[in-house]
Amino acid sequence: MFGDGAREFIERKKAAVIAHVQNKAQEVEGYMKDHAPWTDRTGNARNGLMATTFVEQRGNTTRVTLHMGHSVDYGVYLEKAHAARYAIVDPTADRVHDELVREVRDIWGS
Repeated sequence: MFGDGAREFIERKKAAVIAHVQNKAQEVEGYMKDHAPWTDRTGNARNGLMATTFVEQRGNTTRVTLHMGHSVDYGVYLEKAHAARYAIVDPTADRVHDELVREVRDIWGS
């Protein structure tokens, strides 16, 4: 199947993707906190914005996912009510998606 060199190459690329997505999660979280369009009352919603990386291994497949969301229970209200005027998670996901896909492809050299 694959030689040791190919396996090492793939493992290095996977590690690079994981590290990149973890860094992107920190960047995205900071962006959301800086650009959330509502006026703070308590600061809980803004402080509760989060972006987290999940890594899942199934057989030979590694899935790296960036999750974004709110930790406050009324976060869904901020995202969906008032014609999404106070939304930050979905607009940020839309803004970052293509960029992140391009960056991961660049890591793999494709």
